[in-house]
Amino acid sequence: MNSSAENSLLIRSLKDAGCGPQLITKILALQEAGNTRDQLRLLTRQRAALLEKIHAAQKKIDCLDYLVFNMKQENITKTGR
Repeated sequence: MNSSAENSLLIRSLKDAGCGPQLITKILALQEAGNTRDQLRLLTRQRAALLEKIHAAQKKIDCLDYLVFNMKQENITKTGR
């Protein structure tokens, strides 16, 4: 695969992974420089940021589940069913 096609594939993959324009530019520059170590560092940081968002969303879901459970329990107590 030629360099242009490789870059296009890399850009598409980075966009799909939620990377913004600045991060994509940095990773492409590191690609050109052959600096795989720093590319991996940036990708690892992006992964951690995405995982943190997942954990925050899971915490919100857990809170909603708790509220729904309590409301159902209160309803059962009030209605006897």
